[in-house]
Amino acid sequence: MELIPQLAIIEIENLRLRAYIGFMSWEKEKLQDVIISYSFKYDTKLATKTDDVAYAVDYKKITKKIVTLIENQSYQLIESMAEKIYGVIQSFSVAIQDIEVKVEKPHALRFADNVLVKISGADRYNKAMIALGSNIHPNENIAKATSLLEPLGLIIRRTKFVVTKPLKFENQADFLNGAILLLTQKSLPLLQLQLKQIEAMLGRVRSENKNAPREIDLDITTFNGFIVDKDIQELPFLLDFVNELQPEILREA
Repeated sequence: MELIPQLAIIEIENLRLRAYIGFMSWEKEKLQDVIISYSFKYDTKLATKTDDVAYAVDYKKITKKIVTLIENQSYQLIESMAEKIYGVIQSFSVAIQDIEVKVEKPHALRFADNVLVKISGADRYNKAMIALGSNIHPNENIAKATSLLEPLGLIIRRTKFVVTKPLKFENQADFLNGAILLLTQKSLPLLQLQLKQIEAMLGRVRSENKNAPREIDLDITTFNGFIVDKDIQELPFLLDFVNELQPEILREA
């Protein structure tokens, strides 16, 4: 099955940099050593199949971004430093998951060899906008789908559901469309798999006509600030949903 991911772990260990950390206004600043390690997973299926770097996550570029962020910069807390590093990695590619960041400050305490901060993606939530659509018993199937989505995380916002005309295959009934904003600890590939499972549970059978009538259609439109639905420019109501639930994404695009 094409959706099943082939995950691999990328690890960068002991990146040694220097930064100004935790000085008060009356103190003389002095560069201090910090040691940064990070790791993440991504689906390497296409990269390994083609042996093409274009399909790989470029950890060299990520590392350069971290060096620019930290080297010779000032931070009051290594917690802040770790958080910014986590953000750099997460914002690099939607393919990245299970991020781990460790920032060490050697000899920061008199009687300790080291002080360190760790951030684990397992403790964080992902934010996904999921679009729901149906034109076969739509009210019933939308309600069932929403109840099946609830165990996948926390639904924090939702749009009103609107009736839309079919756009790509017009000889069918109108659709009922809406979207939810979900906080979830599921990765993007796992969430995609589980949405397909919900569609199958509600009776959707896929045919050669991708735009045929359907009991339910569940698509991830955005994930952690990335627009992942390629149809968004062709379906105006999807843009409306993003603008309602996550307008900052469109402002930054």
